[in-house]
Amino acid sequence: MSTFVFKEESLPKKLNFGIWFKILKYALDKWYYMLGIVVSLIIISFYDSSFTPLMNASMVDSLRYHQAGTELIIKCDLIFGIHFEVNFFWFAIIMVAGILLRSVFIFINFFVTNLLECHLSFTLRRKAFKRVQELSFSYFDKTPKGWLIARLQSDCSDISEMVAWVMFNLFWIMFDLLFSLVSMFTLSWKLSLVILATTPILIIALPLFQKRLLKLHRISRNAYSNFVRWLAEVISGSKTIKTLAIEDEVENEAVEVTEDIKNKRFKAMVQNAYIYPLISIMSAITCGLIVVFGSTIFGLQNDVKMFVAFIGFVSAIYNPIQNFSEIFADFMANQASVEKVLQLVNTQPEIVDTPEVIAKYGTLFDNKIENFEPMEGDIVFKDISFSYDNNIEVIHHLNLHIRKGETVAIVGETGSGKTTTVNLLCRFYEPTSGQLLIDGVDYKKRSVGWIRSNIGYVQQNPFVFNGTFKDNIKYGKLNASDEEVVAAAKIVDIHDFIMAQPNGYETVLEDGGNQLSLGQKQLISFARAVLRNPKIMILDEATSSVDTETEATIQKAINNVLKGRTSIMIAHRLSTVVDADRIIVMSDGVIVEEGSHIDLINKKGWYHHLYMNQFKELNIDDQIEQYDSQIKNKNIKL
Repeated sequence: MSTFVFKEESLPKKLNFGIWFKILKYALDKWYYMLGIVVSLIIISFYDSSFTPLMNASMVDSLRYHQAGTELIIKCDLIFGIHFEVNFFWFAIIMVAGILLRSVFIFINFFVTNLLECHLSFTLRRKAFKRVQELSFSYFDKTPKGWLIARLQSDCSDISEMVAWVMFNLFWIMFDLLFSLVSMFTLSWKLSLVILATTPILIIALPLFQKRLLKLHRISRNAYSNFVRWLAEVISGSKTIKTLAIEDEVENEAVEVTEDIKNKRFKAMVQNAYIYPLISIMSAITCGLIVVFGSTIFGLQNDVKMFVAFIGFVSAIYNPIQNFSEIFADFMANQASVEKVLQLVNTQPEIVDTPEVIAKYGTLFDNKIENFEPMEGDIVFKDISFSYDNNIEVIHHLNLHIRKGETVAIVGETGSGKTTTVNLLCRFYEPTSGQLLIDGVDYKKRSVGWIRSNIGYVQQNPFVFNGTFKDNIKYGKLNASDEEVVAAAKIVDIHDFIMAQPNGYETVLEDGGNQLSLGQKQLISFARAVLRNPKIMILDEATSSVDTETEATIQKAINNVLKGRTSIMIAHRLSTVVDADRIIVMSDGVIVEEGSHIDLINKKGWYHHLYMNQFKELNIDDQIEQYDSQIKNKNIKL
């Protein structure tokens, strides 16, 4: 297998506060959470940065002048001119009460911050997933599934954690610095300036370390993201890997990928290890300067209270500076995730109803079913052309009338425009030019919900959800009764099979129904479509991947399903379309032939060529004439 190649994302050059404010607005509807965080942090910061160091300094100072045999009276000096005297017993009670009160507010703070994180994660995922449901098919043509999963899973989680906890830390840092600075300058503005004189070294040095660390963390995260994508690919292709017997090559790739993650994370850890010794060295130097300046220059050699307080203030100032540097790096590291999530949330679907249509018929998430007109199923493609984003036209001036109740088969070689034609009808895409009419009305004048609620679409590769047989069939009509589910299963001839299962319709299908054959999955898909009771039924290569015996079973189901409906069959196996009222032959986005099976065979044109080549490939030339005679003997509507 090929060597695994990592594509690393570029590091943002500067912090964009604008996108973070856009994320923050999602937290504003829970403003009381934010208020709780702020109030509790004010109390905690006051206790940590002002109350505790000043009370400890007061106790040390009182102990120094305490005379033996007398009651210890502690003179407490706090900020804002607060002074009081208490004996040691009440001093201890005050300190214990302060510790308990701080613990209560820490609990409140962490609890509320967790609530805010959960709220943000839920809100971002809900908005992003809703937008995914609204987006047009063209978006998924150019967007990998892994990219969407990464946005909804890891990015939304990282952003919500980042906003909630960084907000928590940011407020904590701000209040710690505020109370520390007020307390410092209240005691001694000279020693305060000594501390502040050393902080520029950290303010300059830490961002340099963090910038390098940020880059290394981004590289390691990119390596991990690529590992997740590689892992998803390997798991999805596990059967192919086993059939090709390349387990050893895949194992070698796993070693390469995981080694790459380990090496890049190790570099980041080494870089991070330099930061804490730097903080410790600067703290020690600052404490030494306080002692030197205080005892020699400022004449405070006998003021023990002042030294105890200011040595405590060193950590109170340095720690927030370090934390702020880390927060800044976190903002930078997660900025790309925010940009991607907002890009998804703000992406506008290409296919949208007009305001007038929405007012009458509602939206995809809020259909006004009471205003839906009954669909008859008469379809007209009127000079339709279509091109994808590459501007290469794939449908050219298509004119086609499919009458109510008619069964039309569309055949042609790969790339002829068959599936694109029905995708236009389902309004998965819209014509570049021309007009598509349903029951004589331009389908853009009806809602997307109205169109799709009247269409049953059976794909080549049916999808089975985790859940019971009943649940899977009911996806066609969520409010269907059990009787309707059973009736749909009987129409497509899968009822007996389901009843033979251990729990009948309540039997759980796991892992995408891997315990079922492809034909059984296809019949479930048919039952799901029948349950909708659609006016238009579309079968897109519905039997191309099954054996001939299963095809016969599905063909019987098809005949039951198509009765009384306008039906469009896309088929590669031409044996499945001989009963169609009309066969459309497409090539390079245009209709080259149309008519019944007999008419087209007799014309000896495109269809005859396809038909003969297909049977020759199957080595059954001798059956063609016999097969045609059987068709002629049937009462076919020519």
